[in-house]
Amino acid sequence: MAIQILIRACLLSSVFVTWLAIANDDRYQIGAGDTLAISVFDEPELAVRTKVPQSGYIQFPLIGQVAVLNKTPGAIATEVEHALLDGYLVHPEVTVTIEAYRPIFIKGAVNRSGRHEFLFDLDVEQAIAIAGGLTDRASRKAWFIVRDSEKIPATASTPVMPGDVIIVEESIF
Repeated sequence: MAIQILIRACLLSSVFVTWLAIANDDRYQIGAGDTLAISVFDEPELAVRTKVPQSGYIQFPLIGQVAVLNKTPGAIATEVEHALLDGYLVHPEVTVTIEAYRPIFIKGAVNRSGRHEFLFDLDVEQAIAIAGGLTDRASRKAWFIVRDSEKIPATASTPVMPGDVIIVEESIF
């Protein structure tokens, strides 16, 4: 019994660590609509929580505007650290965390088209379920994702990324 509890605890811990690694994956590029939390160790007055605007610039105390669009959290942290080293702090330790991702949009032959919250490990089939499922006239195969201005064919198992627009076409029959 104790071994089973220990195994379950390890599995849950592993899932949490995996989710945390994905949530702060330094390959993810920040986009308009993401919400960032930026903190400097032992400097609570420099903490910032902000939603990234379309311009891609956020305001940070002491250093002013910081360009964050299409940069990784690690790159932003390094940039802020270098700016704070320039006459403000001796050894700043900056952390950038993504608190909320930009939404996804689902349109076409679904029951509740519109804006929906992005969730990890989401695929097209799950996104369609979040949108209330397919309508009676929906195509079962003519699905697309618009990502970075490119319209690509999608299947039920195609992964969904923050900011994606999922299009479900209507069927002729």
